[in-house]
Amino acid sequence: MSLQELKYASISELASLIKSHDVSPVEVAQNTLDRISELDGCINAFLEVFEGTVIRDAKVAESEIVRGIYRGPLHGVPVGLKDLIDVAGKVTTAGSTILAKNVAKNDAKVTSLLRNAGATIIGKLGCVEFALGGTGLNPHYGNTRNPWDHERITGGSSTGSAASVAAGMLPGTLGSDTGGSIRMPASICGITGLKPTYGRVSRSGVLDLSWSMDTIGPMTRRVEDCALMLNSLAGYDPSDPASSAESVPDFTSGLNMGLEGIRIGIPSHYFFENIYPPINQAVISALELMEADGATLVTLRMPWAGLGRSINTAITLPEATVVHEQWINKSADDYSPEVLARIQSAFDVPAADYIRSQRARSWFSNQVATVMSGVDVLITPTIPIKTPTIQACEPAPGANEGVEGGNIANFTGVFNTTGQPSLSIPCGFDPDGMPIGMMVTGKPFDEITVLRVSNAYENLAGWHDHHPTA
Repeated sequence: MSLQELKYASISELASLIKSHDVSPVEVAQNTLDRISELDGCINAFLEVFEGTVIRDAKVAESEIVRGIYRGPLHGVPVGLKDLIDVAGKVTTAGSTILAKNVAKNDAKVTSLLRNAGATIIGKLGCVEFALGGTGLNPHYGNTRNPWDHERITGGSSTGSAASVAAGMLPGTLGSDTGGSIRMPASICGITGLKPTYGRVSRSGVLDLSWSMDTIGPMTRRVEDCALMLNSLAGYDPSDPASSAESVPDFTSGLNMGLEGIRIGIPSHYFFENIYPPINQAVISALELMEADGATLVTLRMPWAGLGRSINTAITLPEATVVHEQWINKSADDYSPEVLARIQSAFDVPAADYIRSQRARSWFSNQVATVMSGVDVLITPTIPIKTPTIQACEPAPGANEGVEGGNIANFTGVFNTTGQPSLSIPCGFDPDGMPIGMMVTGKPFDEITVLRVSNAYENLAGWHDHHPTA
Protein backbone atom coordinates (compact mmCIF):
# COMPACT_ATOMS: atom_id res chain seq x y z
CA MET A 1 0.00 0.00 0.00
CA SER A 2 1.47 3.36 -1.07
CA LEU A 3 1.56 6.37 1.23
CA GLN A 4 -1.12 7.97 -0.97
CA GLU A 5 -3.37 4.95 -0.39
CA LEU A 6 -2.92 5.22 3.39
CA LYS A 7 -5.37 8.12 3.56
CA TYR A 8 -8.33 5.74 3.57
CA ALA A 9 -6.65 2.82 5.32
CA SER A 10 -8.50 1.44 8.30
CA ILE A 11 -6.97 1.20 11.76
CA SER A 12 -6.76 -2.56 11.28
CA GLU A 13 -4.92 -2.17 7.98
CA LEU A 14 -2.52 0.39 9.40
CA ALA A 15 -1.86 -1.81 12.43
CA SER A 16 -0.91 -4.72 10.20
CA LEU A 17 1.43 -2.59 8.10
CA ILE A 18 3.07 -1.01 11.15
CA LYS A 19 3.48 -4.29 13.00
CA SER A 20 5.11 -5.95 9.97
CA HIS A 21 7.43 -2.91 9.48
CA ASP A 22 6.03 -2.33 5.97
CA VAL A 23 5.33 1.25 7.01
CA SER A 24 6.68 3.18 9.97
CA PRO A 25 4.66 5.25 12.47
CA VAL A 26 6.71 8.26 11.38
CA GLU A 27 5.69 7.79 7.75
CA VAL A 28 2.06 7.40 8.80
CA ALA A 29 2.20 10.50 10.99
CA GLN A 30 3.86 12.64 8.31
CA ASN A 31 1.36 11.42 5.74
CA THR A 32 -1.44 12.40 8.13
CA LEU A 33 -0.02 15.88 8.67
CA ASP A 34 0.35 16.35 4.92
CA ARG A 35 -3.25 15.30 4.32
CA ILE A 36 -4.51 17.70 7.01
CA SER A 37 -2.45 20.52 5.49
CA GLU A 38 -3.93 19.73 2.08
CA LEU A 39 -7.59 19.59 3.07
CA ASP A 40 -8.34 21.25 6.37
CA GLY A 41 -8.24 24.79 5.05
CA CYS A 42 -11.49 23.90 3.31
CA ILE A 43 -13.04 21.27 5.62
CA ASN A 44 -12.19 23.06 8.91
CA ALA A 45 -12.25 19.91 11.03
CA PHE A 46 -9.35 20.81 13.35
CA LEU A 47 -9.09 23.45 16.05
CA GLU A 48 -5.46 22.56 16.72
CA VAL A 49 -2.93 20.18 15.18
CA PHE A 50 -0.16 19.18 17.58
CA GLU A 51 2.59 19.63 15.02
CA GLY A 52 5.24 20.07 17.69
CA THR A 53 4.69 16.65 19.24
CA VAL A 54 3.23 14.41 16.53
CA ILE A 55 6.49 13.37 14.86
CA ARG A 56 8.24 13.09 18.24
CA ASP A 57 5.55 10.71 19.50
CA ALA A 58 5.64 8.74 16.24
CA LYS A 59 9.39 8.31 16.58
CA VAL A 60 8.90 6.93 20.09
CA ALA A 61 6.34 4.44 18.75
CA GLU A 62 8.68 3.44 15.93
CA SER A 63 11.58 2.90 18.32
CA GLU A 64 9.46 0.72 20.61
CA ILE A 65 8.16 -1.42 17.77
CA VAL A 66 11.65 -1.90 16.29
CA ARG A 67 12.79 -3.09 19.74
CA GLY A 68 9.95 -5.61 19.89
CA ILE A 69 7.73 -3.61 22.24
CA TYR A 70 4.39 -3.75 20.45
CA ARG A 71 1.46 -2.35 22.41
CA GLY A 72 -1.32 -3.52 20.12
CA PRO A 73 -3.31 -2.40 17.08
CA LEU A 74 -3.34 1.31 18.01
CA HIS A 75 0.45 1.49 18.32
CA GLY A 76 1.71 4.20 15.97
CA VAL A 77 -1.80 4.90 14.64
CA PRO A 78 -2.90 8.56 14.46
CA VAL A 79 -6.10 9.56 16.26
CA GLY A 80 -7.86 12.84 17.01
CA LEU A 81 -9.94 14.06 19.94
CA LYS A 82 -13.11 16.10 20.09
CA ASP A 83 -12.34 19.37 21.82
CA LEU A 84 -14.21 18.47 24.98
CA ILE A 85 -11.44 16.04 25.89
CA ASP A 86 -8.45 17.23 27.89
CA VAL A 87 -4.87 16.89 26.69
CA ALA A 88 -2.30 18.04 29.24
CA GLY A 89 -0.83 21.42 28.34
CA LYS A 90 -3.35 22.01 25.54
CA VAL A 91 -6.43 24.21 25.42
CA THR A 92 -9.88 22.62 25.71
CA THR A 93 -12.28 25.18 24.25
CA ALA A 94 -15.40 23.01 23.87
CA GLY A 95 -16.00 25.04 20.73
CA SER A 96 -16.49 28.21 22.78
CA THR A 97 -14.63 31.49 23.21
CA ILE A 98 -15.34 31.46 26.94
CA LEU A 99 -12.82 28.62 27.35
CA ALA A 100 -10.32 29.94 24.80
CA LYS A 101 -7.61 30.02 27.49
CA ASN A 102 -8.65 26.84 29.30
CA VAL A 103 -5.36 24.93 29.36
CA ALA A 104 -5.73 21.38 30.70
CA LYS A 105 -3.48 20.39 33.59
CA ASN A 106 -3.83 16.66 32.93
CA ASP A 107 -4.85 14.22 30.24
CA ALA A 108 -8.41 12.97 30.29
CA LYS A 109 -8.63 9.30 31.17
CA VAL A 110 -9.42 8.39 27.55
CA THR A 111 -6.41 10.40 26.37
CA SER A 112 -4.17 8.49 28.78
CA LEU A 113 -5.63 5.18 27.63
CA LEU A 114 -4.96 6.00 23.99
CA ARG A 115 -1.41 7.00 24.83
CA ASN A 116 -0.92 3.75 26.77
CA ALA A 117 -2.12 1.88 23.68
CA GLY A 118 0.59 3.64 21.66
CA ALA A 119 -1.68 5.89 19.60
CA THR A 120 -0.30 9.15 18.22
CA ILE A 121 -2.55 12.04 19.31
CA ILE A 122 -2.73 14.32 16.26
CA GLY A 123 -4.85 17.19 17.54
CA LYS A 124 -8.15 18.63 18.71
CA LEU A 125 -11.24 18.50 16.52
CA GLY A 126 -13.93 21.13 16.23
CA CYS A 127 -17.36 20.76 17.72
CA VAL A 128 -20.57 22.65 18.28
CA GLU A 129 -20.27 25.30 20.99
CA PHE A 130 -20.39 23.39 24.30
CA ALA A 131 -21.70 20.38 22.31
CA LEU A 132 -25.17 21.92 22.32
CA GLY A 133 -26.46 21.39 18.80
CA GLY A 134 -27.12 18.71 16.23
CA THR A 135 -26.45 20.52 12.95
CA GLY A 136 -22.76 21.09 13.64
CA LEU A 137 -22.50 24.84 13.12
CA ASN A 138 -20.11 26.97 15.13
CA PRO A 139 -20.12 30.79 14.79
CA HIS A 140 -16.93 31.19 16.84
CA TYR A 141 -14.50 28.93 14.98
CA GLY A 142 -16.28 28.54 11.67
CA ASN A 143 -18.46 25.76 10.32
CA THR A 144 -17.02 22.36 9.52
CA ARG A 145 -17.89 21.40 5.95
CA ASN A 146 -19.10 18.00 4.86
CA PRO A 147 -16.47 16.24 2.73
CA TRP A 148 -19.23 14.86 0.48
CA ASP A 149 -20.69 18.31 -0.27
CA HIS A 150 -19.06 21.40 1.19
CA GLU A 151 -22.34 23.31 1.19
CA ARG A 152 -23.99 20.80 3.54
CA ILE A 153 -23.71 20.32 7.28
CA THR A 154 -21.48 17.77 8.93
CA GLY A 155 -23.87 17.15 11.81
CA GLY A 156 -23.11 17.71 15.46
CA SER A 157 -21.87 17.97 17.86
CA SER A 158 -18.79 15.83 17.02
CA THR A 159 -18.36 17.68 13.74
CA GLY A 160 -14.62 17.64 13.21
CA SER A 161 -14.36 14.07 14.49
CA ALA A 162 -16.64 12.85 11.72
CA ALA A 163 -15.39 15.08 8.92
CA SER A 164 -11.72 14.25 9.52
CA VAL A 165 -12.40 10.51 9.21
CA ALA A 166 -14.65 10.89 6.16
CA ALA A 167 -12.09 13.08 4.38
CA GLY A 168 -9.24 10.64 4.97
CA MET A 169 -7.36 12.89 7.37
CA LEU A 170 -7.56 10.43 10.28
CA PRO A 171 -8.49 6.72 10.58
CA GLY A 172 -10.13 7.15 13.98
CA THR A 173 -11.31 9.80 16.40
CA LEU A 174 -13.18 10.19 19.65
CA GLY A 175 -16.50 11.95 19.94
CA SER A 176 -19.08 12.43 22.65
CA ASP A 177 -22.78 11.59 22.50
CA THR A 178 -25.52 13.11 24.68
CA GLY A 179 -28.40 13.09 22.22
CA GLY A 180 -26.75 11.59 19.16
CA SER A 181 -23.56 13.61 18.75
CA ILE A 182 -21.49 10.63 17.62
CA ARG A 183 -24.13 8.87 15.54
CA MET A 184 -25.65 11.88 13.72
CA PRO A 185 -22.38 13.17 12.20
CA ALA A 186 -21.31 9.58 11.51
CA SER A 187 -24.50 9.09 9.52
CA ILE A 188 -24.23 12.38 7.64
CA CYS A 189 -20.53 11.90 6.83
CA GLY A 190 -20.78 8.23 5.84
CA ILE A 191 -18.64 6.71 8.59
CA THR A 192 -19.22 4.41 11.56
CA GLY A 193 -19.76 5.85 15.03
CA LEU A 194 -20.40 3.95 18.25
CA LYS A 195 -22.06 5.25 21.40
CA PRO A 196 -21.12 2.62 24.00
CA THR A 197 -23.31 1.79 26.97
CA TYR A 198 -23.51 4.66 29.46
CA GLY A 199 -20.69 4.18 31.96
CA ARG A 200 -18.65 1.84 29.73
CA VAL A 201 -16.00 4.51 28.96
CA SER A 202 -14.66 7.02 31.49
CA ARG A 203 -15.59 10.69 31.15
CA SER A 204 -12.98 11.89 33.61
CA GLY A 205 -11.30 14.94 32.08
CA VAL A 206 -14.11 15.47 29.56
CA LEU A 207 -16.21 18.62 29.83
CA ASP A 208 -19.74 17.82 30.97
CA LEU A 209 -22.88 18.63 29.05
CA SER A 210 -25.32 16.33 30.83
CA TRP A 211 -23.78 14.09 33.49
CA SER A 212 -26.47 11.40 33.24
CA MET A 213 -26.47 11.25 29.41
CA ASP A 214 -22.89 11.93 28.22
CA THR A 215 -20.98 9.06 26.61
CA ILE A 216 -17.57 8.92 24.90
CA GLY A 217 -17.05 6.69 21.88
CA PRO A 218 -15.05 5.95 18.72
CA MET A 219 -15.68 7.21 15.20
CA THR A 220 -13.98 5.25 12.39
CA ARG A 221 -14.33 3.97 8.83
CA ARG A 222 -14.84 0.34 9.75
CA VAL A 223 -16.80 -1.49 12.44
CA GLU A 224 -13.72 -3.49 13.40
CA ASP A 225 -11.91 -0.23 14.11
CA CYS A 226 -14.60 0.84 16.57
CA ALA A 227 -14.10 -2.49 18.35
CA LEU A 228 -10.32 -2.03 18.43
CA MET A 229 -10.59 1.45 19.88
CA LEU A 230 -13.20 0.37 22.44
CA ASN A 231 -10.85 -2.40 23.60
CA SER A 232 -8.42 0.32 24.67
CA LEU A 233 -11.02 2.70 26.12
CA ALA A 234 -13.48 0.59 28.11
CA GLY A 235 -13.17 -0.13 31.79
CA TYR A 236 -13.89 1.10 35.29
CA ASP A 237 -12.44 4.43 36.36
CA PRO A 238 -12.84 5.43 40.02
CA SER A 239 -12.40 9.09 39.09
CA ASP A 240 -15.68 8.99 37.12
CA PRO A 241 -18.70 8.51 39.45
CA ALA A 242 -20.75 7.17 36.54
CA SER A 243 -18.14 4.61 35.51
CA SER A 244 -19.34 1.01 35.43
CA ALA A 245 -17.48 -1.94 36.94
CA GLU A 246 -19.07 -4.27 34.38
CA SER A 247 -16.51 -6.74 33.06
CA VAL A 248 -14.84 -5.74 29.78
CA PRO A 249 -14.76 -8.36 27.01
CA ASP A 250 -12.68 -8.40 23.85
CA PHE A 251 -15.00 -6.40 21.62
CA THR A 252 -13.56 -8.00 18.48
CA SER A 253 -14.48 -11.50 19.66
CA GLY A 254 -17.83 -11.73 17.86
CA LEU A 255 -17.08 -9.73 14.75
CA ASN A 256 -17.02 -12.65 12.34
CA MET A 257 -19.90 -14.70 13.74
CA GLY A 258 -22.30 -13.50 11.03
CA LEU A 259 -26.07 -13.06 11.15
CA GLU A 260 -27.23 -16.64 11.51
CA GLY A 261 -29.48 -16.85 14.57
CA ILE A 262 -29.65 -13.07 15.06
CA ARG A 263 -33.11 -11.64 15.73
CA ILE A 264 -33.50 -8.04 14.58
CA GLY A 265 -36.29 -5.93 16.05
CA ILE A 266 -37.94 -3.37 13.77
CA PRO A 267 -40.11 -0.80 15.58
CA SER A 268 -43.53 -0.40 13.97
CA HIS A 269 -43.88 3.12 15.37
CA TYR A 270 -42.04 6.44 15.22
CA PHE A 271 -38.73 5.49 13.60
CA PHE A 272 -40.18 4.85 10.13
CA GLU A 273 -42.81 7.61 10.24
CA ASN A 274 -42.48 10.99 8.51
CA ILE A 275 -38.93 10.46 7.35
CA TYR A 276 -37.12 11.32 4.13
CA PRO A 277 -38.15 8.51 1.71
CA PRO A 278 -34.64 7.63 0.48
CA ILE A 279 -33.58 7.02 4.10
CA ASN A 280 -36.59 4.77 4.64
CA GLN A 281 -35.82 2.79 1.50
CA ALA A 282 -32.12 2.44 2.25
CA VAL A 283 -32.77 0.99 5.71
CA ILE A 284 -35.46 -1.37 4.40
CA SER A 285 -33.06 -2.58 1.72
CA ALA A 286 -30.39 -3.16 4.36
CA LEU A 287 -32.84 -5.18 6.47
CA GLU A 288 -33.78 -7.31 3.47
CA LEU A 289 -30.10 -7.98 2.76
CA MET A 290 -29.52 -9.07 6.37
CA GLU A 291 -32.61 -11.26 6.35
CA ALA A 292 -31.36 -12.97 3.19
CA ASP A 293 -28.08 -13.67 5.00
CA GLY A 294 -29.69 -15.45 7.95
CA ALA A 295 -31.12 -12.82 10.29
CA THR A 296 -34.72 -13.01 11.48
CA LEU A 297 -36.76 -9.81 11.34
CA VAL A 298 -39.27 -9.21 14.13
CA THR A 299 -41.75 -6.33 14.10
CA LEU A 300 -42.08 -4.69 17.51
CA ARG A 301 -44.90 -2.50 18.77
CA MET A 302 -43.43 0.62 20.36
CA PRO A 303 -46.19 3.28 20.32
CA TRP A 304 -44.40 5.18 23.09
CA ALA A 305 -41.01 5.30 21.34
CA GLY A 306 -41.13 9.04 20.61
CA LEU A 307 -41.19 9.83 24.32
CA GLY A 308 -37.56 8.79 24.53
CA ARG A 309 -36.31 11.91 22.76
CA SER A 310 -38.57 14.18 24.84
CA ILE A 311 -37.19 12.67 28.04
CA ASN A 312 -33.64 13.02 26.74
CA THR A 313 -34.12 16.75 26.20
CA ALA A 314 -36.03 17.29 29.44
CA ILE A 315 -33.09 15.90 31.43
CA THR A 316 -30.17 17.18 29.35
CA LEU A 317 -30.98 20.88 29.45
CA PRO A 318 -31.54 21.23 33.22
CA GLU A 319 -28.33 19.30 33.83
CA ALA A 320 -26.54 21.65 31.41
CA THR A 321 -27.58 24.66 33.49
CA VAL A 322 -25.51 23.31 36.39
CA VAL A 323 -22.40 23.35 34.17
CA HIS A 324 -23.09 26.78 32.69
CA GLU A 325 -24.62 28.82 35.50
CA GLN A 326 -21.40 30.55 36.58
CA TRP A 327 -20.25 31.22 33.01
CA ILE A 328 -23.59 32.69 31.99
CA ASN A 329 -23.61 34.93 35.05
CA LYS A 330 -20.18 36.28 34.10
CA SER A 331 -20.00 36.02 30.31
CA ALA A 332 -23.46 35.64 28.79
CA ASP A 333 -22.54 37.87 25.85
CA ASP A 334 -19.79 35.44 24.85
CA TYR A 335 -22.31 32.70 24.05
CA SER A 336 -23.91 32.47 20.65
CA PRO A 337 -27.60 33.47 20.85
CA GLU A 338 -28.72 29.95 19.89
CA VAL A 339 -26.75 28.15 22.61
CA LEU A 340 -27.53 30.79 25.23
CA ALA A 341 -31.26 30.50 24.52
CA ARG A 342 -31.17 26.72 24.83
CA ILE A 343 -29.45 26.80 28.19
CA GLN A 344 -31.53 29.66 29.58
CA SER A 345 -34.73 27.87 28.61
CA ALA A 346 -34.00 25.33 31.36
CA PHE A 347 -33.05 27.67 34.21
CA ASP A 348 -36.65 27.92 35.38
CA VAL A 349 -37.49 24.21 35.10
CA PRO A 350 -38.91 23.22 38.53
CA ALA A 351 -37.05 20.53 40.44
CA ALA A 352 -40.27 18.49 40.50
CA ASP A 353 -40.35 18.44 36.69
CA TYR A 354 -36.74 17.23 36.52
CA ILE A 355 -37.54 14.45 39.00
CA ARG A 356 -40.61 13.48 36.96
CA SER A 357 -38.40 13.28 33.88
CA GLN A 358 -35.99 10.96 35.68
CA ARG A 359 -38.90 8.76 36.74
CA ALA A 360 -40.18 8.76 33.18
CA ARG A 361 -36.70 7.72 32.09
CA SER A 362 -36.82 4.66 34.33
CA TRP A 363 -40.26 3.74 33.01
CA PHE A 364 -39.16 4.24 29.40
CA SER A 365 -35.98 2.19 29.84
CA ASN A 366 -38.01 -0.65 31.31
CA GLN A 367 -40.41 -0.50 28.37
CA VAL A 368 -37.56 -0.78 25.89
CA ALA A 369 -35.93 -3.62 27.83
CA THR A 370 -39.21 -5.53 27.86
CA VAL A 371 -39.90 -5.13 24.16
CA MET A 372 -36.31 -6.11 23.31
CA SER A 373 -36.35 -9.26 25.43
CA GLY A 374 -37.06 -11.42 22.39
CA VAL A 375 -34.58 -9.81 19.99
CA ASP A 376 -30.84 -9.17 19.89
CA VAL A 377 -30.78 -5.66 18.40
CA LEU A 378 -33.07 -2.93 17.12
CA ILE A 379 -32.43 -1.48 13.68
CA THR A 380 -33.73 1.94 12.67
CA PRO A 381 -32.67 4.93 10.60
CA THR A 382 -30.09 7.12 12.36
CA ILE A 383 -31.66 10.45 11.40
CA PRO A 384 -35.07 11.23 9.84
CA ILE A 385 -34.15 14.06 7.47
CA LYS A 386 -32.32 14.82 4.27
CA THR A 387 -28.92 16.38 4.99
CA PRO A 388 -29.62 20.12 4.96
CA THR A 389 -27.36 22.87 3.72
CA ILE A 390 -25.31 24.98 6.09
CA GLN A 391 -27.24 28.04 4.97
CA ALA A 392 -30.60 26.47 5.84
CA CYS A 393 -29.38 25.69 9.36
CA GLU A 394 -27.89 29.09 10.14
CA PRO A 395 -30.16 31.26 12.30
CA ALA A 396 -31.52 34.37 10.63
CA PRO A 397 -30.77 37.70 12.36
CA GLY A 398 -32.72 37.80 15.61
CA ALA A 399 -33.59 34.09 15.46
CA ASN A 400 -32.23 31.36 17.72
CA GLU A 401 -32.23 28.52 15.21
CA GLY A 402 -32.29 27.87 11.49
CA VAL A 403 -35.28 26.74 9.49
CA GLU A 404 -33.94 23.19 9.09
CA GLY A 405 -32.23 20.62 11.29
CA GLY A 406 -34.31 21.00 14.45
CA ASN A 407 -35.51 17.39 14.47
CA ILE A 408 -32.21 15.82 13.49
CA ALA A 409 -31.75 14.07 16.88
CA ASN A 410 -35.26 12.64 17.13
CA PHE A 411 -34.10 9.03 16.77
CA THR A 412 -30.64 9.03 18.31
CA GLY A 413 -31.69 10.74 21.56
CA VAL A 414 -34.03 7.88 22.37
CA PHE A 415 -31.08 5.64 23.20
CA ASN A 416 -29.30 8.22 25.31
CA THR A 417 -32.35 8.07 27.53
CA THR A 418 -31.95 4.30 27.92
CA GLY A 419 -28.12 4.33 27.91
CA GLN A 420 -27.95 1.41 25.49
CA PRO A 421 -25.06 0.84 23.06
CA SER A 422 -25.97 2.25 19.67
CA LEU A 423 -23.98 2.43 16.44
CA SER A 424 -24.52 4.25 13.15
CA ILE A 425 -23.24 2.54 10.02
CA PRO A 426 -23.46 3.66 6.37
CA CYS A 427 -26.27 1.99 4.42
CA GLY A 428 -26.43 3.91 1.15
CA PHE A 429 -26.68 7.31 -0.50
CA ASP A 430 -29.57 9.62 -1.29
CA PRO A 431 -30.28 11.06 -4.78
CA ASP A 432 -27.95 13.98 -4.03
CA GLY A 433 -25.06 11.64 -3.28
CA MET A 434 -25.18 12.23 0.48
CA PRO A 435 -24.56 9.31 2.86
CA ILE A 436 -27.40 7.59 4.73
CA GLY A 437 -26.85 5.96 8.12
CA MET A 438 -28.56 3.03 9.82
CA MET A 439 -28.63 2.67 13.61
CA VAL A 440 -27.98 -0.68 15.31
CA THR A 441 -28.92 -0.61 18.99
CA GLY A 442 -28.30 -3.41 21.48
CA LYS A 443 -28.96 -4.34 25.06
CA PRO A 444 -26.96 -2.65 27.82
CA PHE A 445 -23.29 -3.75 27.86
CA ASP A 446 -23.81 -5.95 24.80
CA GLU A 447 -21.63 -3.99 22.41
CA ILE A 448 -20.33 -7.31 21.10
CA THR A 449 -23.65 -8.12 19.43
CA VAL A 450 -24.05 -4.57 18.08
CA LEU A 451 -20.58 -4.84 16.54
CA ARG A 452 -21.23 -8.36 15.26
CA VAL A 453 -24.42 -7.38 13.43
CA SER A 454 -22.89 -4.17 12.11
CA ASN A 455 -19.76 -5.90 10.87
CA ALA A 456 -21.78 -8.56 9.10
CA TYR A 457 -23.81 -5.89 7.31
CA GLU A 458 -20.71 -3.88 6.45
CA ASN A 459 -19.15 -6.93 4.78
CA LEU A 460 -22.36 -7.65 2.87
CA ALA A 461 -22.97 -4.12 1.64
CA GLY A 462 -19.51 -2.60 1.24
CA TRP A 463 -20.54 1.03 1.68
CA HIS A 464 -17.33 1.72 3.61
CA ASP A 465 -15.39 1.48 0.36
CA HIS A 466 -17.05 4.67 -0.96
CA HIS A 467 -15.13 7.88 -0.28
CA PRO A 468 -15.74 11.57 -1.00
CA THR A 469 -13.60 13.33 -3.55
CA ALA A 470 -12.35 15.69 -0.84
